[in-house]
Amino acid sequence: MRISAYKNSIVRDLFVRTADENYITARWCAANGLNIDFFWLAVHALEKYLKAVLLMNGKSAKGFSHDIVRLYAAVKPIGLSLLPATLSRPKNLDIQDWLENTPDEFIKRLQRNGNEHNRYLIHGYDRNSEDIHMLNAMVFAMRRLICPLEGMVFSGEDAPNFTHRNLLERKPEYFDKMNMPLDNLIEASEDSEIKTALLNLNVAFAPDGFPHTPIRSGYSMRNSVIGYRIFETLESDHQEKAKEGIEIAQWFIQNIQTHKDVKTEIENAINDACGKHGIRS
Repeated sequence: MRISAYKNSIVRDLFVRTADENYITARWCAANGLNIDFFWLAVHALEKYLKAVLLMNGKSAKGFSHDIVRLYAAVKPIGLSLLPATLSRPKNLDIQDWLENTPDEFIKRLQRNGNEHNRYLIHGYDRNSEDIHMLNAMVFAMRRLICPLEGMVFSGEDAPNFTHRNLLERKPEYFDKMNMPLDNLIEASEDSEIKTALLNLNVAFAPDGFPHTPIRSGYSMRNSVIGYRIFETLESDHQEKAKEGIEIAQWFIQNIQTHKDVKTEIENAINDACGKHGIRS
């Protein structure tokens, strides 16, 4: 019994505690238009919650790196009916535009916008106003699963004979309080900026009666600097401009560490430009 308790403590402190802080900060970034950090922190938070689900249910969290697409695929057979089929518009919020996603679609888009290589805006991003609400729904769903789902809720002769999975199936609004940053903020008696960052317009976690304040919604995007400073220049029909692009691209490869796929793509674009204009690389 002590070994199990120690394992649970390790999972909660290493993964859940840090994931809660990532998630809370991601919401603050979203409210303040810091989109690159919103995506980065959102991916980090979900990565840790997903790994916590695996560990609490007898699985290994090794071998996934930061890939939340593969992590979610590993969690789906564990969560089964406890996972949302779609990420629908919250019923009690006045949200005008909503592009409904499945969890898989949202996870893939989040991974594309918030992967470790896009910390430097290698690929650019596009952010919809519903992204923060979909993140809320996914965090709520994952946090519910951070327990031994097939383990008994209580033990003893007079205790109800059902598992954590049974409890969660019976009570879809329930999640276990773990005395972690998210739980403590929700239950804090005093209002604060960080509590507002967590709970404002967050129907997944905000208690009844929380005074929600509308925020500006809409779509935002930013193109990759590599796209318009390197690839567009290399693709130019003008030889002199293409030469500039080759010089810039070669400088980039020699001096900036980037993902091997991006490096290969740039090298191929250099070769194409050289061939197109008869330039020796």
